[in-house]
Amino acid sequence: MVGLDTNILLYAYDKNSLFYEQAKAFIKTLLGQEIIALADLTLLEFYSVITDGRKIASPMLPSEAAVIINNIINAEEFRIFYGNKTIIENLTTCAVNFNISRYGINDIYIANTLAKSQIKKIFTVNTEDFNKFDFIDAVNPFTTSQTIQSNQTRTIPYGRQSINEKDVAAVCTVLRSDYLTQGPKIKEFEDAVAKYCGAKYAVAVSSGTAALHLACLAAGLGEGDTLWTSPNTFVASANCALYCGAKPDFVDIDPLTYNISINALEEKLCEAKKNDSLPKVVIPVHIAGQSCDMEQIYCLGKDYSFTIIEDACHAIGGRYKGRKIGSCEFSDLTVFSFHPVKIITTGEGGMVLTNKEDLYQKLMRLRTHGITRDTQFMEDESDGPWYYQQIELGMNYRMTDIQAALGLSQLDRIDEFVVRRRELAHRYHELLSDFPLTIPWQNTDVHSAFHIYVVLLKLDKIKKTRREVFEELREKGIGVNVHYIPVHIQPHYRRLGFSYGQFPEAEMYYEKAITIPLYPSMAENEQDYVVEALREVLY
Repeated sequence: MVGLDTNILLYAYDKNSLFYEQAKAFIKTLLGQEIIALADLTLLEFYSVITDGRKIASPMLPSEAAVIINNIINAEEFRIFYGNKTIIENLTTCAVNFNISRYGINDIYIANTLAKSQIKKIFTVNTEDFNKFDFIDAVNPFTTSQTIQSNQTRTIPYGRQSINEKDVAAVCTVLRSDYLTQGPKIKEFEDAVAKYCGAKYAVAVSSGTAALHLACLAAGLGEGDTLWTSPNTFVASANCALYCGAKPDFVDIDPLTYNISINALEEKLCEAKKNDSLPKVVIPVHIAGQSCDMEQIYCLGKDYSFTIIEDACHAIGGRYKGRKIGSCEFSDLTVFSFHPVKIITTGEGGMVLTNKEDLYQKLMRLRTHGITRDTQFMEDESDGPWYYQQIELGMNYRMTDIQAALGLSQLDRIDEFVVRRRELAHRYHELLSDFPLTIPWQNTDVHSAFHIYVVLLKLDKIKKTRREVFEELREKGIGVNVHYIPVHIQPHYRRLGFSYGQFPEAEMYYEKAITIPLYPSMAENEQDYVVEALREVLY
Protein backbone atom coordinates (compact mmCIF):
# COMPACT_ATOMS: atom_id res chain seq x y z
CA MET A 1 0.00 0.00 0.00
CA VAL A 2 1.35 3.44 -0.96
CA GLY A 3 0.14 6.96 -0.26
CA LEU A 4 -0.90 9.57 -2.79
CA ASP A 5 -0.65 13.32 -2.22
CA THR A 6 -3.28 15.86 -3.22
CA ASN A 7 -1.34 17.24 -6.20
CA ILE A 8 -1.20 13.89 -8.01
CA LEU A 9 -4.98 13.57 -7.77
CA LEU A 10 -5.34 17.16 -8.94
CA TYR A 11 -3.20 16.60 -12.03
CA ALA A 12 -5.29 13.55 -12.95
CA TYR A 13 -8.55 15.54 -12.86
CA ASP A 14 -7.37 18.91 -14.23
CA LYS A 15 -7.30 18.66 -18.02
CA ASN A 16 -5.27 21.88 -18.23
CA SER A 17 -2.55 20.43 -16.03
CA LEU A 18 0.90 19.98 -17.51
CA PHE A 19 0.95 16.43 -16.09
CA TYR A 20 -2.67 15.51 -16.87
CA GLU A 21 -1.95 12.55 -19.17
CA GLN A 22 0.97 11.36 -17.06
CA ALA A 23 -0.97 11.53 -13.80
CA LYS A 24 -3.91 9.59 -15.26
CA ALA A 25 -1.58 6.91 -16.63
CA PHE A 26 0.39 6.75 -13.39
CA ILE A 27 -2.70 6.28 -11.20
CA LYS A 28 -4.09 3.67 -13.61
CA THR A 29 -0.81 1.74 -13.44
CA LEU A 30 -0.66 2.08 -9.67
CA LEU A 31 -4.22 0.78 -9.27
CA GLY A 32 -3.22 -2.42 -11.02
CA GLN A 33 -0.42 -3.02 -8.53
CA GLU A 34 -1.31 -1.46 -5.18
CA ILE A 35 -4.09 -0.24 -2.97
CA ILE A 36 -3.78 3.54 -2.86
CA ALA A 37 -3.86 5.13 0.59
CA LEU A 38 -5.31 8.60 1.05
CA ALA A 39 -5.42 10.70 4.20
CA ASP A 40 -8.80 12.25 4.95
CA LEU A 41 -7.20 15.69 4.66
CA THR A 42 -6.01 14.83 1.14
CA LEU A 43 -9.62 14.51 0.01
CA LEU A 44 -10.57 17.75 1.75
CA GLU A 45 -7.66 19.58 0.06
CA PHE A 46 -8.54 18.00 -3.27
CA TYR A 47 -12.17 19.11 -2.98
CA SER A 48 -11.19 22.67 -2.05
CA VAL A 49 -8.79 22.97 -4.98
CA ILE A 50 -10.99 21.54 -7.74
CA THR A 51 -13.89 23.81 -6.73
CA ASP A 52 -11.70 26.93 -6.54
CA GLY A 53 -10.20 29.02 -9.35
CA ARG A 54 -6.84 29.77 -7.79
CA LYS A 55 -5.05 26.63 -8.95
CA ILE A 56 -7.07 25.31 -11.87
CA ALA A 57 -8.38 27.20 -14.87
CA SER A 58 -11.80 25.49 -14.94
CA PRO A 59 -13.05 24.79 -11.41
CA MET A 60 -15.84 22.22 -10.95
CA LEU A 61 -19.23 22.76 -9.41
CA PRO A 62 -19.42 21.54 -5.78
CA SER A 63 -21.94 18.88 -6.87
CA GLU A 64 -19.50 17.53 -9.49
CA ALA A 65 -16.62 17.51 -7.03
CA ALA A 66 -18.73 15.71 -4.40
CA VAL A 67 -19.48 12.89 -6.87
CA ILE A 68 -15.76 12.42 -7.54
CA ILE A 69 -14.97 12.35 -3.82
CA ASN A 70 -17.72 9.79 -3.15
CA ASN A 71 -16.51 7.60 -6.01
CA ILE A 72 -13.00 7.59 -4.54
CA ILE A 73 -14.27 6.79 -1.04
CA ASN A 74 -16.38 3.87 -2.33
CA ALA A 75 -13.76 2.43 -4.68
CA GLU A 76 -12.12 -0.82 -3.54
CA GLU A 77 -8.77 0.33 -4.92
CA PHE A 78 -8.58 3.26 -2.50
CA ARG A 79 -8.30 3.16 1.28
CA ILE A 80 -9.07 6.29 3.28
CA PHE A 81 -7.25 6.85 6.59
CA TYR A 82 -8.60 9.24 9.16
CA GLY A 83 -6.53 11.38 11.48
CA ASN A 84 -7.08 11.18 15.21
CA LYS A 85 -6.46 13.08 18.42
CA THR A 86 -2.94 11.67 18.77
CA ILE A 87 -1.84 13.24 15.48
CA ILE A 88 -3.29 16.61 16.44
CA GLU A 89 -1.53 16.46 19.81
CA ASN A 90 1.76 15.56 18.12
CA LEU A 91 1.53 18.34 15.54
CA THR A 92 3.08 20.90 17.89
CA THR A 93 6.08 18.68 18.53
CA CYS A 94 6.44 17.84 14.83
CA ALA A 95 6.07 21.46 13.79
CA VAL A 96 8.90 22.46 16.13
CA ASN A 97 11.14 19.52 15.17
CA PHE A 98 10.68 20.04 11.44
CA ASN A 99 10.26 23.86 11.45
CA ILE A 100 6.79 23.71 9.89
CA SER A 101 4.90 26.91 9.08
CA ARG A 102 1.19 27.24 8.37
CA TYR A 103 1.88 26.35 4.72
CA GLY A 104 3.31 22.95 5.66
CA ILE A 105 0.91 21.95 8.40
CA ASN A 106 -1.32 19.99 6.00
CA ASP A 107 1.70 18.06 4.72
CA ILE A 108 2.70 16.88 8.18
CA TYR A 109 -0.89 15.94 9.02
CA ILE A 110 -1.17 13.85 5.84
CA ALA A 111 2.25 12.24 6.42
CA ASN A 112 1.38 11.38 10.03
CA THR A 113 -2.02 9.97 9.09
CA LEU A 114 -0.39 7.57 6.63
CA ALA A 115 2.62 6.72 8.79
CA LYS A 116 0.51 5.67 11.78
CA SER A 117 -0.99 2.98 9.50
CA GLN A 118 2.48 1.74 8.51
CA ILE A 119 2.45 3.35 5.06
CA LYS A 120 6.05 4.30 4.30
CA LYS A 121 5.84 5.89 0.83
CA ILE A 122 3.86 8.80 -0.63
CA PHE A 123 3.85 9.90 -4.28
CA THR A 124 3.92 13.69 -4.57
CA VAL A 125 5.51 16.50 -6.57
CA ASN A 126 6.26 18.26 -3.25
CA THR A 127 9.10 15.94 -2.36
CA GLU A 128 11.14 18.73 -0.79
CA ASP A 129 8.37 19.42 1.72
CA PHE A 130 7.64 15.79 2.59
CA ASN A 131 11.29 14.76 2.78
CA LYS A 132 11.65 16.92 5.88
CA PHE A 133 9.92 14.08 7.70
CA ASP A 134 12.02 11.04 8.54
CA PHE A 135 9.01 8.72 8.89
CA ILE A 136 7.86 8.69 5.24
CA ASP A 137 9.58 8.47 1.85
CA ALA A 138 8.40 11.01 -0.74
CA VAL A 139 8.76 10.14 -4.44
CA ASN A 140 7.98 12.33 -7.46
CA PRO A 141 6.61 10.01 -10.17
CA PHE A 142 7.16 12.53 -12.96
CA THR A 143 10.86 13.34 -12.72
CA THR A 144 12.63 10.15 -13.77
CA SER A 145 10.61 7.78 -15.90
CA GLN A 146 8.27 10.10 -17.77
CA THR A 147 8.77 12.94 -20.20
CA ILE A 148 6.38 15.30 -21.88
CA GLN A 149 5.12 13.74 -25.08
CA SER A 150 5.46 15.58 -28.38
CA ASN A 151 1.70 15.54 -28.87
CA GLN A 152 1.15 17.59 -25.72
CA THR A 153 -1.56 20.22 -25.91
CA ARG A 154 0.04 22.63 -23.46
CA THR A 155 2.84 24.98 -24.52
CA ILE A 156 6.01 25.33 -22.49
CA PRO A 157 6.26 29.15 -22.29
CA TYR A 158 9.51 31.08 -22.61
CA GLY A 159 8.89 32.47 -19.10
CA ARG A 160 6.26 32.46 -16.40
CA GLN A 161 5.59 33.57 -12.85
CA SER A 162 5.97 31.30 -9.81
CA ILE A 163 3.13 31.85 -7.32
CA ASN A 164 2.75 29.83 -4.12
CA GLU A 165 0.20 29.77 -1.31
CA LYS A 166 2.27 32.23 0.72
CA ASP A 167 1.95 34.75 -2.13
CA VAL A 168 -1.81 34.18 -2.29
CA ALA A 169 -2.13 34.59 1.48
CA ALA A 170 -0.11 37.83 1.41
CA VAL A 171 -2.48 39.33 -1.15
CA CYS A 172 -5.57 38.09 0.69
CA THR A 173 -4.31 39.69 3.91
CA VAL A 174 -4.21 43.08 2.19
CA LEU A 175 -7.64 42.55 0.64
CA ARG A 176 -8.99 42.08 4.16
CA SER A 177 -7.15 45.12 5.52
CA ASP A 178 -8.05 48.81 5.63
CA TYR A 179 -5.69 49.74 2.77
CA LEU A 180 -5.75 48.60 -0.83
CA THR A 181 -3.54 51.44 -2.04
CA GLN A 182 -1.32 54.15 -0.51
CA GLY A 183 -0.99 51.99 2.60
CA PRO A 184 1.94 50.56 4.60
CA LYS A 185 2.83 47.65 2.30
CA ILE A 186 4.29 49.94 -0.35
CA LYS A 187 6.86 51.42 2.03
CA GLU A 188 7.64 47.94 3.38
CA PHE A 189 8.28 46.69 -0.14
CA GLU A 190 10.41 49.71 -1.04
CA ASP A 191 12.52 49.36 2.11
CA ALA A 192 12.95 45.62 1.58
CA VAL A 193 14.13 46.01 -2.04
CA ALA A 194 16.47 48.89 -1.12
CA LYS A 195 17.98 46.79 1.68
CA TYR A 196 18.30 43.73 -0.55
CA CYS A 197 20.10 45.70 -3.27
CA GLY A 198 22.18 47.88 -0.94
CA ALA A 199 20.68 51.20 -2.09
CA LYS A 200 19.53 54.05 0.15
CA TYR A 201 16.17 54.78 -1.46
CA ALA A 202 13.53 52.96 -3.51
CA VAL A 203 10.29 54.23 -5.06
CA ALA A 204 7.65 51.69 -6.15
CA VAL A 205 5.62 52.52 -9.25
CA SER A 206 2.97 50.99 -11.51
CA SER A 207 5.28 49.46 -14.15
CA GLY A 208 8.85 49.26 -15.40
CA THR A 209 7.93 51.76 -18.11
CA ALA A 210 6.64 54.18 -15.47
CA ALA A 211 9.91 53.68 -13.58
CA LEU A 212 11.93 54.63 -16.68
CA HIS A 213 9.78 57.69 -17.31
CA LEU A 214 10.04 58.93 -13.71
CA ALA A 215 13.79 58.29 -13.61
CA CYS A 216 14.22 60.46 -16.71
CA LEU A 217 12.02 63.21 -15.29
CA ALA A 218 13.92 63.12 -12.00
CA ALA A 219 17.18 63.40 -13.96
CA GLY A 220 15.85 66.61 -15.55
CA LEU A 221 15.55 65.21 -19.07
CA GLY A 222 13.44 67.50 -21.22
CA GLU A 223 12.97 69.27 -24.52
CA GLY A 224 16.25 69.81 -26.37
CA ASP A 225 18.04 67.01 -24.47
CA THR A 226 19.24 63.68 -25.82
CA LEU A 227 19.07 60.19 -24.30
CA TRP A 228 21.22 57.29 -25.51
CA THR A 229 20.42 53.63 -24.98
CA SER A 230 20.86 50.24 -26.58
CA PRO A 231 18.89 49.32 -29.72
CA ASN A 232 18.66 45.75 -28.35
CA THR A 233 15.91 46.34 -25.82
CA PHE A 234 12.18 46.72 -25.40
CA VAL A 235 10.88 50.00 -26.83
CA ALA A 236 10.23 51.48 -23.35
CA SER A 237 13.98 52.08 -22.85
CA ALA A 238 13.86 54.63 -25.68
CA ASN A 239 10.23 55.76 -25.43
CA CYS A 240 10.94 57.30 -22.02
CA ALA A 241 12.97 59.98 -23.84
CA LEU A 242 10.03 60.81 -26.09
CA TYR A 243 7.70 61.03 -23.07
CA CYS A 244 9.96 63.80 -21.75
CA GLY A 245 10.12 65.68 -25.05
CA ALA A 246 13.75 64.64 -25.53
CA LYS A 247 15.45 62.95 -28.49
CA PRO A 248 16.42 59.25 -28.26
CA ASP A 249 19.53 57.84 -29.91
CA PHE A 250 21.31 54.48 -29.78
CA VAL A 251 24.71 52.91 -29.22
CA ASP A 252 25.43 49.58 -30.92
CA ILE A 253 25.86 46.40 -28.90
CA ASP A 254 28.79 44.20 -27.98
CA PRO A 255 28.64 40.94 -30.02
CA LEU A 256 29.58 38.86 -26.95
CA THR A 257 27.30 40.22 -24.23
CA TYR A 258 24.54 41.75 -26.44
CA ASN A 259 24.73 44.73 -24.07
CA ILE A 260 25.74 48.26 -25.02
CA SER A 261 29.29 48.27 -26.45
CA ILE A 262 31.74 50.24 -24.33
CA ASN A 263 33.99 50.91 -27.34
CA ALA A 264 31.06 52.13 -29.46
CA LEU A 265 29.86 54.32 -26.58
CA GLU A 266 33.27 55.91 -26.09
CA GLU A 267 33.69 56.58 -29.82
CA LYS A 268 30.23 58.12 -30.07
CA LEU A 269 30.83 60.31 -27.00
CA CYS A 270 34.09 61.56 -28.48
CA GLU A 271 32.32 62.55 -31.71
CA ALA A 272 29.38 64.09 -29.84
CA LYS A 273 31.72 66.29 -27.81
CA LYS A 274 33.16 67.70 -31.01
CA ASN A 275 29.65 68.46 -32.25
CA ASP A 276 28.39 69.75 -28.91
CA SER A 277 25.71 67.03 -28.91
CA LEU A 278 26.52 65.03 -25.79
CA PRO A 279 23.67 63.08 -24.18
CA LYS A 280 22.11 64.24 -20.94
CA VAL A 281 21.15 60.65 -20.00
CA VAL A 282 22.58 57.24 -20.94
CA ILE A 283 20.50 54.12 -20.20
CA PRO A 284 22.56 50.91 -20.28
CA VAL A 285 20.24 47.87 -20.55
CA HIS A 286 21.20 44.66 -18.72
CA ILE A 287 19.90 42.32 -21.40
CA ALA A 288 18.77 38.85 -20.24
CA GLY A 289 19.91 39.63 -16.68
CA GLN A 290 23.62 40.17 -17.37
CA SER A 291 24.90 43.55 -16.20
CA CYS A 292 26.61 45.93 -18.57
CA ASP A 293 30.19 46.90 -17.70
CA MET A 294 28.95 49.61 -15.36
CA GLU A 295 32.31 50.70 -13.95
CA GLN A 296 33.54 51.73 -17.39
CA ILE A 297 30.23 53.46 -18.17
CA TYR A 298 30.49 55.27 -14.82
CA CYS A 299 33.98 56.53 -15.70
CA LEU A 300 32.71 57.77 -19.06
CA GLY A 301 29.82 59.45 -17.26
CA LYS A 302 32.28 61.39 -15.14
CA ASP A 303 34.32 62.40 -18.18
CA TYR A 304 31.32 63.44 -20.31
CA SER A 305 28.88 64.57 -17.58
CA PHE A 306 25.82 62.45 -18.31
CA THR A 307 23.34 60.91 -15.88
CA ILE A 308 23.33 57.09 -15.79
CA ILE A 309 20.04 55.21 -15.44
CA GLU A 310 20.48 51.43 -15.32
CA ASP A 311 17.66 49.59 -17.07
CA ALA A 312 17.84 46.52 -14.86
CA CYS A 313 14.33 45.30 -15.65
CA HIS A 314 15.83 41.87 -16.43
CA ALA A 315 18.36 41.82 -13.65
CA ILE A 316 17.12 42.08 -10.04
CA GLY A 317 18.86 39.37 -8.04
CA GLY A 318 21.99 39.49 -10.20
CA ARG A 319 25.39 40.89 -9.21
CA TYR A 320 28.13 42.97 -10.79
CA LYS A 321 31.65 42.82 -9.32
CA GLY A 322 30.25 41.30 -6.15
CA ARG A 323 27.60 43.98 -5.57
CA LYS A 324 23.87 43.47 -6.05
CA ILE A 325 22.48 45.05 -9.21
CA GLY A 326 20.47 48.00 -7.94
CA SER A 327 23.06 49.24 -5.46
CA CYS A 328 23.61 52.27 -7.74
CA GLU A 329 27.34 52.15 -7.03
CA PHE A 330 28.04 52.98 -10.68
CA SER A 331 24.85 54.83 -11.61
CA ASP A 332 22.54 57.60 -10.50
CA LEU A 333 19.37 55.53 -10.71
CA THR A 334 18.39 51.91 -11.33
CA VAL A 335 15.07 50.73 -12.73
CA PHE A 336 13.38 47.35 -12.12
CA SER A 337 10.30 45.73 -13.64
CA PHE A 338 7.99 43.29 -11.84
CA HIS A 339 6.05 42.03 -14.86
CA PRO A 340 4.97 38.35 -14.47
CA VAL A 341 7.82 36.94 -16.57
CA LYS A 342 10.48 38.89 -14.67
CA ILE A 343 12.55 37.54 -11.75
CA ILE A 344 9.89 38.48 -9.18
CA THR A 345 6.43 39.83 -9.93
CA THR A 346 3.81 42.17 -8.55
CA GLY A 347 1.49 41.49 -11.51
CA GLU A 348 2.46 44.77 -13.10
CA GLY A 349 4.85 47.10 -11.32
CA GLY A 350 8.28 48.65 -11.20
CA MET A 351 10.72 50.43 -8.95
CA VAL A 352 13.40 53.13 -9.11
CA LEU A 353 16.40 52.97 -6.77
CA THR A 354 18.91 55.73 -6.02
CA ASN A 355 21.41 56.81 -3.39
CA LYS A 356 20.71 60.53 -3.90
CA GLU A 357 18.15 62.14 -1.61
CA ASP A 358 17.25 64.94 -4.03
CA LEU A 359 16.40 62.41 -6.74
CA TYR A 360 14.42 60.36 -4.23
CA GLN A 361 12.32 63.32 -3.12
CA LYS A 362 11.62 64.27 -6.72
CA LEU A 363 10.63 60.72 -7.62
CA MET A 364 8.22 60.61 -4.69
CA ARG A 365 6.51 63.81 -5.85
CA LEU A 366 6.42 62.89 -9.52
CA ARG A 367 4.87 59.50 -8.72
CA THR A 368 1.81 61.22 -7.22
CA HIS A 369 0.81 64.09 -9.53
CA GLY A 370 3.71 66.31 -8.38
CA ILE A 371 1.94 66.74 -5.04
CA THR A 372 3.60 67.20 -1.67
CA ARG A 373 2.28 67.46 1.90
CA ASP A 374 5.59 68.83 3.15
CA THR A 375 4.81 71.82 5.41
CA GLN A 376 7.90 73.69 4.21
CA PHE A 377 5.89 74.50 1.08
CA MET A 378 2.94 75.84 3.08
CA GLU A 379 2.08 79.35 1.87
CA ASP A 380 -0.60 80.20 4.44
CA GLU A 381 -0.26 79.46 8.16
CA SER A 382 -4.03 78.95 8.31
CA ASP A 383 -3.65 75.78 6.22
CA GLY A 384 -4.34 72.69 8.33
CA PRO A 385 -3.49 68.98 8.34
CA TRP A 386 -5.48 68.53 5.12
CA TYR A 387 -2.84 70.57 3.32
CA TYR A 388 -1.31 69.44 0.05
CA GLN A 389 0.20 71.34 -2.83
CA GLN A 390 1.02 70.47 -6.43
CA ILE A 391 4.39 72.05 -7.05
CA GLU A 392 5.13 70.45 -10.44
CA LEU A 393 3.43 68.33 -13.09
CA GLY A 394 3.63 64.69 -12.05
CA MET A 395 1.94 61.41 -12.91
CA ASN A 396 -0.32 58.88 -11.24
CA TYR A 397 2.24 56.08 -11.24
CA ARG A 398 1.46 54.63 -7.82
CA MET A 399 1.68 50.95 -6.96
CA THR A 400 -1.13 49.38 -4.92
CA ASP A 401 -0.71 47.66 -1.55
CA ILE A 402 -2.05 44.52 -3.22
CA GLN A 403 0.88 44.53 -5.64
CA ALA A 404 3.38 45.46 -2.93
CA ALA A 405 2.23 42.58 -0.73
CA LEU A 406 2.80 40.14 -3.58
CA GLY A 407 6.20 41.70 -4.26
CA LEU A 408 7.23 41.40 -0.60
CA SER A 409 6.27 37.74 -0.55
CA GLN A 410 8.10 37.09 -3.83
CA LEU A 411 11.21 38.87 -2.55
CA ASP A 412 11.57 36.18 0.11
CA ARG A 413 12.28 33.70 -2.71
CA ILE A 414 14.31 35.87 -5.06
CA ASP A 415 17.64 34.15 -4.37
CA GLU A 416 15.96 30.76 -4.75
CA PHE A 417 14.56 31.89 -8.11
CA VAL A 418 17.94 33.13 -9.35
CA VAL A 419 19.74 29.97 -8.20
CA ARG A 420 17.22 27.83 -10.09
CA ARG A 421 17.43 30.03 -13.20
CA ARG A 422 21.22 29.70 -13.16
CA GLU A 423 21.02 25.93 -12.67
CA LEU A 424 18.76 25.60 -15.69
CA ALA A 425 20.92 27.99 -17.74
CA HIS A 426 24.08 26.00 -17.00
CA ARG A 427 22.24 22.81 -17.83
CA TYR A 428 21.32 24.37 -21.20
CA HIS A 429 25.00 25.33 -21.66
CA GLU A 430 25.96 21.65 -21.36
CA LEU A 431 23.07 20.12 -23.28
CA LEU A 432 23.36 22.55 -26.20
CA SER A 433 27.14 22.78 -26.39
CA ASP A 434 27.35 20.72 -29.62
CA PHE A 435 24.29 22.24 -31.30
CA PRO A 436 24.59 24.69 -34.22
CA LEU A 437 23.89 27.53 -31.82
CA THR A 438 25.75 30.29 -30.03
CA ILE A 439 24.91 30.02 -26.33
CA PRO A 440 25.04 33.08 -24.02
CA TRP A 441 28.56 34.24 -23.16
CA GLN A 442 29.01 35.33 -19.56
CA ASN A 443 31.31 38.06 -18.23
CA THR A 444 33.27 36.74 -15.23
CA ASP A 445 32.54 40.01 -13.36
CA VAL A 446 28.80 39.34 -13.64
CA HIS A 447 26.46 36.95 -11.83
CA SER A 448 23.52 36.98 -14.24
CA ALA A 449 19.94 36.62 -13.03
CA PHE A 450 19.12 34.87 -16.36
CA HIS A 451 15.75 36.49 -16.93
CA ILE A 452 15.74 34.93 -20.41
CA TYR A 453 17.93 32.45 -22.29
CA VAL A 454 18.75 33.62 -25.81
CA VAL A 455 20.52 31.43 -28.36
CA LEU A 456 21.78 32.60 -31.76
CA LEU A 457 21.15 30.25 -34.67
CA LYS A 458 24.14 29.35 -36.85
CA LEU A 459 22.02 29.73 -39.94
CA ASP A 460 24.78 28.66 -42.37
CA LYS A 461 24.88 25.25 -40.67
CA ILE A 462 21.16 24.80 -40.03
CA LYS A 463 19.99 25.35 -43.64
CA LYS A 464 16.71 26.79 -42.36
CA THR A 465 15.52 30.31 -41.80
CA ARG A 466 14.98 31.67 -38.31
CA ARG A 467 11.25 31.82 -39.05
CA GLU A 468 11.15 28.13 -40.02
CA VAL A 469 12.96 27.16 -36.82
CA PHE A 470 10.68 29.40 -34.76
CA GLU A 471 7.45 28.03 -36.26
CA GLU A 472 8.54 24.38 -36.06
CA LEU A 473 9.38 24.79 -32.37
CA ARG A 474 6.02 26.46 -31.74
CA GLU A 475 4.29 23.53 -33.45
CA LYS A 476 6.02 21.22 -30.97
CA GLY A 477 4.64 23.18 -28.03
CA ILE A 478 7.78 25.20 -27.31
CA GLY A 479 6.80 28.80 -26.60
CA VAL A 480 9.88 30.41 -28.11
CA ASN A 481 10.08 34.16 -28.55
CA VAL A 482 12.46 36.79 -29.92
CA HIS A 483 14.09 39.44 -27.72
CA TYR A 484 14.32 41.99 -29.30
CA ILE A 485 13.50 43.61 -32.62
CA PRO A 486 16.00 46.52 -32.63
CA VAL A 487 14.19 49.67 -31.57
CA HIS A 488 15.66 51.82 -34.35
CA ILE A 489 13.97 49.72 -37.07
CA GLN A 490 10.51 49.97 -35.51
CA PRO A 491 8.16 51.96 -37.82
CA HIS A 492 7.75 54.81 -35.33
CA TYR A 493 11.50 55.24 -34.99
CA ARG A 494 12.08 55.05 -38.73
CA ARG A 495 9.64 57.95 -39.01
CA LEU A 496 11.92 59.79 -36.58
CA GLY A 497 14.83 59.35 -39.02
CA PHE A 498 16.44 56.06 -37.98
CA SER A 499 17.09 53.38 -40.59
CA TYR A 500 18.40 49.88 -41.23
CA GLY A 501 22.18 49.58 -41.22
CA GLN A 502 22.84 52.19 -38.51
CA PHE A 503 23.58 49.66 -35.76
CA PRO A 504 24.81 46.52 -37.55
CA GLU A 505 25.71 44.43 -34.48
CA ALA A 506 22.20 44.77 -33.08
CA GLU A 507 20.72 43.90 -36.48
CA MET A 508 22.95 40.83 -36.92
CA TYR A 509 22.02 39.67 -33.41
CA TYR A 510 18.31 40.08 -34.16
CA GLU A 511 18.49 38.05 -37.38
CA LYS A 512 19.69 34.97 -35.45
CA ALA A 513 18.17 35.31 -31.95
CA ILE A 514 15.60 32.97 -30.42
CA THR A 515 14.60 32.93 -26.76
CA ILE A 516 13.95 29.41 -25.43
CA PRO A 517 12.00 28.58 -22.24
CA LEU A 518 13.53 29.31 -18.84
CA TYR A 519 11.69 29.93 -15.54
CA PRO A 520 12.15 28.75 -11.93
CA SER A 521 9.35 26.17 -11.89
CA MET A 522 10.56 24.57 -15.11
CA ALA A 523 11.11 20.84 -14.58
CA GLU A 524 14.17 19.11 -15.98
CA ASN A 525 11.99 16.86 -18.13
CA GLU A 526 10.46 19.98 -19.66
CA GLN A 527 13.95 21.28 -20.38
CA ASP A 528 14.89 17.90 -21.86
CA TYR A 529 11.86 18.14 -24.13
CA VAL A 530 12.95 21.61 -25.30
CA VAL A 531 16.42 20.28 -26.08
CA GLU A 532 15.07 17.26 -27.96
CA ALA A 533 12.71 19.49 -29.94
CA LEU A 534 15.66 21.71 -30.87
CA ARG A 535 17.62 18.65 -31.94
CA GLU A 536 14.77 17.49 -34.21
CA VAL A 537 14.34 20.93 -35.76
CA LEU A 538 17.99 21.88 -36.22
CA TYR A 539 19.34 18.59 -37.59
